[in-house]
Amino acid sequence: MRLRSKFFLITALATIVPVIAATLLGRAWIERRSRAEFAKLLTDGVGEVHDQYQVLGEEVARAVERLADPDDHFIGPLLIALAAGGPDDAMFQKLPSTSPRVMRERGLDVLMVLGPRRRVLASGHFPGRIGDTEARWPAGARLKAQGRRARAPLVPVRVIASGQPSTRLTVLAWRSARSSLGTQVEVGGGRFLDSSFVRRLRLPEHTKVRISNARGEVLVAPKGGWKPYAAFPWREAKLRGPDAKVAATVRLAVSDQRLQLTLDVINILAGAAVVGGLLLGLLLGALVRPITRPLERLVVAAEAVAAGDFEHRIPARRRGDEVGELIASFNRMIAELEDSRARVVAAERVAAWREIARRIAHEIKNPLFPIQTSIETLRKVHQKGHPDFEEIFAESTTTILEEVARMKRIVGEFSRFARMPKPKPEVFEVDEWLRSTVALYVGEVDARCEVEAGLTLNADREQLTQVLANLVKNAVEASGKADAPRVEVRAVAVGDGELVELTVEDNGGGFDAETGAQLFTPYFTTKKSSGGTGLGLAICQRIISDHGGAIEATGEDGRARFVVRLPAAGPCGRQTLEDARSRPRLGLLSSAQNGRRLDARRADLRVE
Repeated sequence: MRLRSKFFLITALATIVPVIAATLLGRAWIERRSRAEFAKLLTDGVGEVHDQYQVLGEEVARAVERLADPDDHFIGPLLIALAAGGPDDAMFQKLPSTSPRVMRERGLDVLMVLGPRRRVLASGHFPGRIGDTEARWPAGARLKAQGRRARAPLVPVRVIASGQPSTRLTVLAWRSARSSLGTQVEVGGGRFLDSSFVRRLRLPEHTKVRISNARGEVLVAPKGGWKPYAAFPWREAKLRGPDAKVAATVRLAVSDQRLQLTLDVINILAGAAVVGGLLLGLLLGALVRPITRPLERLVVAAEAVAAGDFEHRIPARRRGDEVGELIASFNRMIAELEDSRARVVAAERVAAWREIARRIAHEIKNPLFPIQTSIETLRKVHQKGHPDFEEIFAESTTTILEEVARMKRIVGEFSRFARMPKPKPEVFEVDEWLRSTVALYVGEVDARCEVEAGLTLNADREQLTQVLANLVKNAVEASGKADAPRVEVRAVAVGDGELVELTVEDNGGGFDAETGAQLFTPYFTTKKSSGGTGLGLAICQRIISDHGGAIEATGEDGRARFVVRLPAAGPCGRQTLEDARSRPRLGLLSSAQNGRRLDARRADLRVE
């Protein structure tokens, strides 16, 4: 990850993570506290409903008790009229109009007076019932019985509202009014459980109230209905009738819109903070660009130097800060490295030439001794006039010519090693090239050739043929020590098809680690007795290196194995590597069991 990206990421995380954490914790704390406040408000509200319900019942009971006084100007005349035989027609005609007025004056919503034989003498809430008996007003007897057991129970009462009969939940109280003349009436009065009751409640602002009866019918609801407030936190107060059953349910809901608004504001602020953090990260990324750009150049330069480009330099910037000093130090270090490298290369070149000169001197010195000895022998024999001079002359000159030929071969090998021409690359198929080269040695040993089809190389074919021929020739010579000489040559694609790997392996006994470490050293040879110069593998290594490849050797388990890896040129023609891998890969080049044939073109080539 780039340094600039790290600055942006760190800044963004340093801003966003605390904001998100603070937002979540703050929201949770505010919501928890608000919910606790809502719960307390609703609990207090339920208590307020019960308190006001009790107060309302007490008010109704006191109003009815005052109305049931025999001296009351409304009940008193009724008691006197009953003592005289009952209200006359004139009084009955006045009661439908006076009953509602008296009911309103006493602050009641329901007023009813029952006389002997359950006759309705007065009804403020339903004037049309005056004169009826309690049998025609079914609620009468029940209300009368309830009135004796409870001070102000909550009961349904039939009333006339807006000219239409309806049933209203009423806090109703009953009292008996008895005169000194022995007459008695039952006085009932009550107040509706409606919006007036809601107005009595001392509730916090934004608290909504809904009242429903035992059947779930809504009696009182806020404007616009209850649906907008259904999701608010709520509690219910159960108001019971005289039979202890629930007669009405008062539901309280506290609006949490302010809470939601607060949470929304927190979310908006948090989002703004996150956006601000991202913008701050981008700003810091832009601000650190003058710092990171030289550092990026420094990374590129370091990679170039690691790849061997010691001429790479970073444009110097104004000094005075750490980055400028770092760049100046880097350039100075590269200059010093380049100078040191040049000195090391020069020293290594001198040392290498010295070593080569020493080895050449050693190699040339070896044939000089027999040459010198042969010449000295000839001189002595000639001076003495030895009778076998002709024979000695022939032997000595033969020795001299052989050693001169040996010196010529040494000089030629060195010349090729020192003046190796640059590769002339061409694209060719590995299969055909490998088989044609290995076929030269089929008659000498059992040679097995395994080639993966479709491989190509873009290289100097002649130079690689020299390498392969040298390796195969060495393998053939080494395997000659085995009872059943065998050489295996393989070519496969490795590294996802980017490399071609050539392996030459023999069963000639292998070599130890010390020998393996010196195999590619110029003039190191294990075949001095057969006239080896020690430059063959050194030349192979140089050719492979010039082609951008690598060569390595191992000699474990009695087998010598040379592995060459070269960059592949790609598949030949239309054939792909996958197609090649799907085909048989094994080809055998074998000699006849009863004879050896050196001509590769006449060898028995068999491809499976």
